[in-house]
Amino acid sequence: MLRRALSRVSGALATLFIVIALAFFLMRLAPGGPFDSARPLDPAIAQNLRHIYRLDLPLAQQFLVYLQSLARGDFGPSFHWRDFSVNELFAHALPISMRLGAEAMIAALLIGGALGIAGASSGGWRAKLGARAVDVAALIGVVLPPFVVAPLLQLFFGLTLHALPVGGWNDGAWQNQLLPVATLALPQIAVIARLMQAALRDALAEPHIRTLHAFGLPARHIYAHALRAAILPTLSYLGLAAANILTGSVIVETIFGIPGMGRYFVDGALGRDYTLVMGTVVVVAALVIFFNLIVDLIYSWLDPRVADARAP
Repeated sequence: MLRRALSRVSGALATLFIVIALAFFLMRLAPGGPFDSARPLDPAIAQNLRHIYRLDLPLAQQFLVYLQSLARGDFGPSFHWRDFSVNELFAHALPISMRLGAEAMIAALLIGGALGIAGASSGGWRAKLGARAVDVAALIGVVLPPFVVAPLLQLFFGLTLHALPVGGWNDGAWQNQLLPVATLALPQIAVIARLMQAALRDALAEPHIRTLHAFGLPARHIYAHALRAAILPTLSYLGLAAANILTGSVIVETIFGIPGMGRYFVDGALGRDYTLVMGTVVVVAALVIFFNLIVDLIYSWLDPRVADARAP
Protein backbone atom coordinates (compact mmCIF):
# COMPACT_ATOMS: atom_id res chain seq x y z
CA MET A 1 0.00 0.00 0.00
CA LEU A 2 2.82 2.39 0.86
CA ARG A 3 4.63 1.63 -2.38
CA ARG A 4 1.47 2.27 -4.36
CA ALA A 5 0.87 5.54 -2.51
CA LEU A 6 4.39 6.76 -3.27
CA SER A 7 3.98 5.78 -6.92
CA ARG A 8 0.72 7.69 -7.17
CA VAL A 9 2.20 10.77 -5.48
CA SER A 10 5.15 10.85 -7.88
CA GLY A 11 2.77 10.49 -10.82
CA ALA A 12 0.63 13.33 -9.46
CA LEU A 13 3.65 15.63 -9.17
CA ALA A 14 4.71 14.81 -12.73
CA THR A 15 1.20 15.55 -13.98
CA LEU A 16 1.15 18.88 -12.16
CA PHE A 17 4.50 19.86 -13.70
CA ILE A 18 3.21 19.07 -17.20
CA VAL A 19 0.08 21.16 -16.59
CA ILE A 20 2.18 24.10 -15.35
CA ALA A 21 4.53 23.91 -18.34
CA LEU A 22 1.73 23.69 -20.89
CA ALA A 23 -0.21 26.57 -19.32
CA PHE A 24 2.90 28.74 -19.08
CA PHE A 25 4.05 28.36 -22.68
CA LEU A 26 0.58 28.45 -24.24
CA MET A 27 -0.20 31.67 -22.42
CA ARG A 28 3.02 33.30 -23.54
CA LEU A 29 2.40 32.24 -27.13
CA ALA A 30 -1.11 33.75 -27.18
CA PRO A 31 -1.37 37.12 -28.96
CA GLY A 32 -1.39 40.24 -26.82
CA GLY A 33 0.28 41.02 -23.53
CA PRO A 34 -0.43 42.35 -20.03
CA PHE A 35 0.48 45.93 -21.03
CA ASP A 36 -1.47 46.05 -24.29
CA SER A 37 -4.48 48.37 -24.24
CA ALA A 38 -6.61 50.55 -26.49
CA ARG A 39 -4.18 53.40 -25.84
CA PRO A 40 -0.68 51.99 -26.40
CA LEU A 41 1.99 52.89 -23.87
CA ASP A 42 5.10 54.79 -24.77
CA PRO A 43 7.66 52.24 -26.06
CA ALA A 44 10.18 53.24 -23.39
CA ILE A 45 7.62 52.83 -20.60
CA ALA A 46 6.47 49.48 -21.99
CA GLN A 47 10.08 48.30 -22.17
CA ASN A 48 10.72 49.35 -18.56
CA LEU A 49 7.61 47.49 -17.40
CA ARG A 50 8.65 44.36 -19.25
CA HIS A 51 12.09 44.62 -17.63
CA ILE A 52 10.62 45.08 -14.14
CA TYR A 53 8.41 42.02 -14.51
CA ARG A 54 11.20 40.05 -16.28
CA LEU A 55 9.17 39.65 -19.45
CA ASP A 56 12.17 40.66 -21.53
CA LEU A 57 14.02 37.46 -20.62
CA PRO A 58 14.09 34.44 -22.96
CA LEU A 59 11.00 32.27 -22.60
CA ALA A 60 12.87 29.30 -21.10
CA GLN A 61 14.52 31.56 -18.52
CA GLN A 62 11.14 33.08 -17.63
CA PHE A 63 9.85 29.57 -16.99
CA LEU A 64 12.77 28.71 -14.70
CA VAL A 65 12.29 31.96 -12.77
CA TYR A 66 8.60 31.16 -12.38
CA LEU A 67 9.34 27.64 -11.13
CA GLN A 68 11.77 29.04 -8.55
CA SER A 69 9.15 31.48 -7.29
CA LEU A 70 6.52 28.75 -7.28
CA ALA A 71 8.79 26.50 -5.20
CA ARG A 72 8.83 29.26 -2.55
CA GLY A 73 5.04 29.51 -2.65
CA ASP A 74 5.17 32.87 -4.42
CA PHE A 75 2.79 33.29 -7.36
CA GLY A 76 4.21 36.72 -8.17
CA PRO A 77 2.64 40.16 -8.54
CA SER A 78 -0.63 40.69 -10.34
CA PHE A 79 -0.36 42.67 -13.59
CA HIS A 80 -4.02 43.68 -13.49
CA TRP A 81 -4.50 44.39 -9.78
CA ARG A 82 -1.34 46.46 -9.45
CA ASP A 83 -1.54 47.00 -5.67
CA PHE A 84 -1.87 43.29 -4.84
CA SER A 85 0.15 40.14 -5.27
CA VAL A 86 -1.49 36.96 -6.51
CA ASN A 87 -1.00 35.41 -3.06
CA GLU A 88 -2.96 38.27 -1.47
CA LEU A 89 -5.81 37.87 -3.96
CA PHE A 90 -5.92 34.11 -3.39
CA ALA A 91 -5.90 34.53 0.38
CA HIS A 92 -9.29 36.20 0.02
CA ALA A 93 -10.71 34.28 -2.95
CA LEU A 94 -9.62 30.68 -2.33
CA PRO A 95 -11.57 30.15 0.95
CA ILE A 96 -14.74 31.35 -0.79
CA SER A 97 -14.32 28.99 -3.73
CA MET A 98 -13.39 26.09 -1.46
CA ARG A 99 -16.45 26.73 0.70
CA LEU A 100 -18.80 26.74 -2.28
CA GLY A 101 -17.16 23.65 -3.74
CA ALA A 102 -17.28 21.71 -0.45
CA GLU A 103 -20.93 22.58 0.11
CA ALA A 104 -21.82 21.58 -3.46
CA MET A 105 -19.95 18.27 -3.11
CA ILE A 106 -21.62 17.43 0.21
CA ALA A 107 -25.05 18.28 -1.20
CA ALA A 108 -24.38 16.15 -4.29
CA LEU A 109 -23.29 13.15 -2.21
CA LEU A 110 -26.17 13.33 0.26
CA ILE A 111 -29.00 14.12 -2.16
CA GLY A 112 -27.66 12.08 -5.09
CA GLY A 113 -26.89 9.09 -2.87
CA ALA A 114 -30.34 9.23 -1.26
CA LEU A 115 -32.08 9.45 -4.64
CA GLY A 116 -30.04 6.54 -5.98
CA ILE A 117 -30.80 4.36 -2.97
CA ALA A 118 -34.49 5.24 -3.13
CA GLY A 119 -34.64 4.44 -6.83
CA ALA A 120 -32.97 1.04 -6.36
CA SER A 121 -34.57 -0.16 -3.13
CA SER A 122 -38.28 0.08 -4.00
CA GLY A 123 -40.24 -2.94 -5.17
CA GLY A 124 -42.75 -3.60 -7.96
CA TRP A 125 -44.12 -0.60 -9.86
CA ARG A 126 -42.35 1.71 -7.42
CA ALA A 127 -38.99 0.36 -8.58
CA LYS A 128 -39.78 1.19 -12.20
CA LEU A 129 -41.17 4.61 -11.30
CA GLY A 130 -38.19 5.43 -9.06
CA ALA A 131 -35.69 4.26 -11.67
CA ARG A 132 -37.41 6.27 -14.40
CA ALA A 133 -37.52 9.38 -12.20
CA VAL A 134 -33.80 9.12 -11.46
CA ASP A 135 -33.01 8.63 -15.16
CA VAL A 136 -35.05 11.68 -16.18
CA ALA A 137 -33.53 13.82 -13.42
CA ALA A 138 -30.04 12.66 -14.39
CA LEU A 139 -30.65 13.48 -18.05
CA ILE A 140 -31.92 16.97 -17.23
CA GLY A 141 -29.07 17.62 -14.77
CA VAL A 142 -26.38 16.56 -17.23
CA VAL A 143 -27.84 18.27 -20.31
CA LEU A 144 -28.38 21.70 -18.72
CA PRO A 145 -25.02 23.49 -18.26
CA PRO A 146 -24.38 25.87 -15.33
CA PHE A 147 -24.66 28.99 -17.51
CA VAL A 148 -28.27 27.95 -18.27
CA VAL A 149 -29.22 26.72 -14.80
CA ALA A 150 -27.88 29.80 -12.99
CA PRO A 151 -30.00 32.41 -14.86
CA LEU A 152 -33.09 30.19 -14.53
CA LEU A 153 -32.62 29.97 -10.76
CA GLN A 154 -32.01 33.71 -10.57
CA LEU A 155 -35.15 34.41 -12.62
CA PHE A 156 -37.40 32.10 -10.60
CA PHE A 157 -36.17 32.46 -7.01
CA GLY A 158 -34.82 35.99 -7.25
CA LEU A 159 -36.88 38.00 -9.70
CA THR A 160 -40.18 36.08 -9.57
CA LEU A 161 -40.49 34.88 -5.98
CA HIS A 162 -38.15 37.49 -4.47
CA ALA A 163 -37.04 34.77 -2.05
CA LEU A 164 -33.28 34.80 -2.60
CA PRO A 165 -30.69 37.35 -3.80
CA VAL A 166 -29.64 36.97 -7.41
CA GLY A 167 -25.98 37.73 -6.73
CA GLY A 168 -23.35 39.00 -4.36
CA TRP A 169 -21.57 37.37 -1.45
CA ASN A 170 -22.64 39.41 1.60
CA ASP A 171 -19.90 37.93 3.81
CA GLY A 172 -21.07 34.38 3.10
CA ALA A 173 -24.70 34.73 4.18
CA TRP A 174 -26.60 31.48 3.59
CA GLN A 175 -29.13 33.24 1.36
CA ASN A 176 -26.35 34.23 -1.03
CA GLN A 177 -24.92 30.72 -1.09
CA LEU A 178 -28.05 28.71 -1.89
CA LEU A 179 -28.34 29.46 -5.61
CA PRO A 180 -24.60 29.13 -6.46
CA VAL A 181 -24.32 25.88 -4.49
CA ALA A 182 -27.47 24.52 -6.15
CA THR A 183 -26.12 25.42 -9.60
CA LEU A 184 -22.86 23.62 -8.91
CA ALA A 185 -24.46 20.61 -7.22
CA LEU A 186 -27.35 19.82 -9.60
CA PRO A 187 -25.32 18.12 -12.38
CA GLN A 188 -23.35 16.10 -9.82
CA ILE A 189 -26.54 15.10 -7.98
CA ALA A 190 -27.89 13.72 -11.24
CA VAL A 191 -24.79 11.68 -12.05
CA ILE A 192 -24.27 10.36 -8.51
CA ALA A 193 -27.94 9.36 -8.24
CA ARG A 194 -27.74 7.37 -11.45
CA LEU A 195 -24.44 5.74 -10.51
CA MET A 196 -25.68 4.80 -7.06
CA GLN A 197 -28.95 3.42 -8.39
CA ALA A 198 -27.33 1.24 -11.04
CA ALA A 199 -24.55 0.01 -8.73
CA LEU A 200 -26.96 -0.79 -5.87
CA ARG A 201 -29.33 -2.69 -8.13
CA ASP A 202 -26.43 -4.77 -9.44
CA ALA A 203 -25.16 -5.39 -5.91
CA LEU A 204 -28.59 -6.49 -4.68
CA ALA A 205 -28.75 -9.03 -7.52
CA GLU A 206 -25.46 -10.70 -6.52
CA PRO A 207 -25.64 -14.35 -5.37
CA HIS A 208 -24.28 -13.67 -1.89
CA ILE A 209 -27.03 -11.06 -1.32
CA ARG A 210 -29.67 -13.64 -2.26
CA THR A 211 -28.02 -16.02 0.16
CA LEU A 212 -28.32 -13.46 2.93
CA HIS A 213 -32.01 -13.11 2.09
CA ALA A 214 -32.40 -16.89 2.27
CA PHE A 215 -30.83 -16.97 5.73
CA GLY A 216 -33.31 -14.37 6.93
CA LEU A 217 -30.83 -11.58 7.62
CA PRO A 218 -32.58 -8.26 8.42
CA ALA A 219 -32.97 -5.92 5.47
CA ARG A 220 -30.82 -3.20 7.03
CA HIS A 221 -27.86 -5.59 7.28
CA ILE A 222 -28.37 -6.77 3.69
CA TYR A 223 -28.40 -3.20 2.42
CA ALA A 224 -25.27 -2.46 4.45
CA HIS A 225 -23.46 -5.27 2.62
CA ALA A 226 -24.78 -4.16 -0.77
CA LEU A 227 -23.94 -0.51 -0.19
CA ARG A 228 -20.28 -1.26 0.43
CA ALA A 229 -20.03 -2.69 -3.08
CA ALA A 230 -22.34 -0.10 -4.62
CA ILE A 231 -20.42 2.88 -3.26
CA LEU A 232 -17.24 2.03 -5.17
CA PRO A 233 -18.40 3.31 -8.61
CA THR A 234 -19.67 6.49 -6.94
CA LEU A 235 -16.38 6.90 -5.11
CA SER A 236 -14.42 6.55 -8.34
CA TYR A 237 -16.47 9.41 -9.82
CA LEU A 238 -15.74 11.85 -6.98
CA GLY A 239 -12.42 12.93 -8.48
CA LEU A 240 -14.15 13.90 -11.73
CA ALA A 241 -16.99 15.52 -9.76
CA ALA A 242 -14.49 17.67 -7.86
CA ALA A 243 -12.90 18.74 -11.15
CA ASN A 244 -16.30 19.61 -12.63
CA ILE A 245 -17.26 21.66 -9.57
CA LEU A 246 -13.95 23.54 -9.55
CA THR A 247 -14.09 24.34 -13.25
CA GLY A 248 -17.81 25.10 -13.08
CA SER A 249 -17.19 27.60 -10.29
CA VAL A 250 -15.49 29.88 -12.86
CA ILE A 251 -18.84 30.36 -14.61
CA VAL A 252 -20.99 30.32 -11.46
CA GLU A 253 -18.90 32.85 -9.56
CA THR A 254 -18.92 35.19 -12.54
CA ILE A 255 -22.70 34.96 -13.01
CA PHE A 256 -23.48 35.45 -9.31
CA GLY A 257 -20.78 38.09 -8.76
CA ILE A 258 -18.95 36.08 -6.11
CA PRO A 259 -15.35 37.18 -5.39
CA GLY A 260 -13.83 33.74 -5.73
CA MET A 261 -11.10 32.17 -7.82
CA GLY A 262 -13.32 32.02 -10.89
CA ARG A 263 -13.88 35.77 -10.97
CA TYR A 264 -10.16 36.50 -10.76
CA PHE A 265 -9.46 33.92 -13.45
CA VAL A 266 -11.85 35.64 -15.87
CA ASP A 267 -10.46 39.09 -15.06
CA GLY A 268 -6.91 37.82 -15.47
CA ALA A 269 -7.65 36.14 -18.79
CA LEU A 270 -9.29 39.26 -20.20
CA GLY A 271 -6.42 41.47 -19.01
CA ARG A 272 -3.62 39.05 -20.01
CA ASP A 273 -2.59 38.88 -16.34
CA TYR A 274 -0.07 36.07 -16.73
CA THR A 275 0.68 35.54 -13.05
CA LEU A 276 -2.97 35.61 -11.96
CA VAL A 277 -4.09 33.14 -14.62
CA MET A 278 -1.09 30.89 -13.98
CA GLY A 279 -1.74 30.97 -10.24
CA THR A 280 -5.37 29.97 -10.78
CA VAL A 281 -4.36 27.16 -13.13
CA VAL A 282 -1.78 25.86 -10.65
CA VAL A 283 -4.17 25.94 -7.69
CA VAL A 284 -7.08 24.34 -9.55
CA ALA A 285 -4.85 21.68 -11.13
CA ALA A 286 -3.25 20.89 -7.77
CA LEU A 287 -6.67 20.53 -6.13
CA VAL A 288 -8.02 18.30 -8.92
CA ILE A 289 -4.92 16.07 -8.85
CA PHE A 290 -5.04 15.94 -5.04
CA PHE A 291 -8.71 14.91 -4.98
CA ASN A 292 -8.13 12.22 -7.59
CA LEU A 293 -5.14 10.95 -5.62
CA ILE A 294 -7.18 10.73 -2.40
CA VAL A 295 -10.05 8.98 -4.20
CA ASP A 296 -7.65 6.47 -5.76
CA LEU A 297 -6.06 5.64 -2.42
CA ILE A 298 -9.41 5.29 -0.65
CA TYR A 299 -10.67 3.08 -3.48
CA SER A 300 -7.66 0.80 -3.10
CA TRP A 301 -8.24 0.66 0.67
CA LEU A 302 -11.90 -0.28 0.28
CA ASP A 303 -11.21 -2.81 -2.49
CA PRO A 304 -7.74 -4.41 -2.03
CA ARG A 305 -8.22 -6.31 -5.30
CA VAL A 306 -7.55 -3.06 -7.17
CA ALA A 307 -4.17 -2.58 -5.50
CA ASP A 308 -3.27 -6.26 -6.06
CA ALA A 309 -4.22 -6.09 -9.73
CA ARG A 310 -2.09 -2.99 -10.34
CA ALA A 311 0.86 -4.11 -8.27
CA PRO A 312 4.01 -4.75 -10.32
